Amino acid sequence: MSRPSRFLDARPSGGSPLLLTVLCVPMFLVLLDVLSMNVAQPSLGRAFGIPREAWPLLVDAYTVPLAAGLLPAGWLVDRAGPRRVLLWGLAVFAAASGLGAAGWAWEAVIAARAVQGLAAAAMLPAGLAALTATWREPAPRARALGVWSGVSALATAIGPGAGGLLVAVLDWRAVFWINVPFALAAFAGTSRLLTADGPTVERGKPEGVRALVASVIAAAVMTSGANGTLQVLTVHLQDDLRLASGPAGAILLLATLPFVVLGPVAGRLVIRCGRRAVAALGLILGGLGLLTLGRLSGIAGLVPGLLGVGVGLGLMTSAIVGETMAAWPARPGMAGGLNNALRQLGTSAGVAVGGLSTSHAAGAPLLERTGLVAGIWWIGGAVLVLAGFERARRR
Repeated sequence: MSRPSRFLDARPSGGSPLLLTVLCVPMFLVLLDVLSMNVAQPSLGRAFGIPREAWPLLVDAYTVPLAAGLLPAGWLVDRAGPRRVLLWGLAVFAAASGLGAAGWAWEAVIAARAVQGLAAAAMLPAGLAALTATWREPAPRARALGVWSGVSALATAIGPGAGGLLVAVLDWRAVFWINVPFALAAFAGTSRLLTADGPTVERGKPEGVRALVASVIAAAVMTSGANGTLQVLTVHLQDDLRLASGPAGAILLLATLPFVVLGPVAGRLVIRCGRRAVAALGLILGGLGLLTLGRLSGIAGLVPGLLGVGVGLGLMTSAIVGETMAAWPARPGMAGGLNNALRQLGTSAGVAVGGLSTSHAAGAPLLERTGLVAGIWWIGGAVLVLAGFERARRR
């Protein structure tokens, strides 16, 4: 068995609800800044006279550094400690957001987005490592991870709407300014509430290699199936059914609202039934919902599939993340970095495949093919979870 890290041993066995709130803010900001900028692209691009084909750079300039920086940031967390890395990440994120808001040129905004992405890459594994190091007992940790996953769903749900509202009421600069007070508040809360880091981590191997591999692959399966399906449904609602972006977005909330509600519930289920059972249940229920796509007519026919995505994500997210962190307790930074990196990879792959699908089919055939592939993909993920996750784990 690998030796636990010394900075983990130096931490208390639990934290306050206020500390949990503080640790959820960085992850909330990371997701919010992906989704809100999607809506702000046209306004920002037109303000600088940038052609439409260059607008996606606003998203890519953020997501590429984020994805590339997750594993190096995880390594850094295990060397310097989560508190130190989290504080630096929040400070840089706030400064980069201010730079983006003041953006005097397109190039300055793109540079600000890139720095935001690098800071976000530090914030994600540092926040997750701090959470798992503070709530060390299995039951409190499961509850904390349930809340954490619910907050991530909330960011996903409100991101596009928040971005649209800020642009409509103020302008595109508000999408950057809104980050600053949240990041500074999280910085102050982390400084005051999170225990100071101890000595750097000892080198330690995973306690459960099979569980680690299975959980990070399951993380990619989870996000690829969900985001690929939502990409197809977004196009279907607006191109095939001719809905405006507002009504289409409201319908897609059916895939995120259950996630918000079930995140904390899943934490309690994990305590009672274990991560293996809860993650497999989420994948199976979600997969069955996805299999209904294209088999029922009209907008109402999309409801079981959308609810399947939301219920599946709500049940499995905290269980999958918790399995990764428990499999490598001596290296929480690397464990969190791996899990987040595979989730990002799954999202990118799912969106790419979903986009390719919409260029070759439409209407009911597109939905039926998407539901069949995504449903089988998630049910296959349940088999992986049942085979690879630990039946019982002490941490």
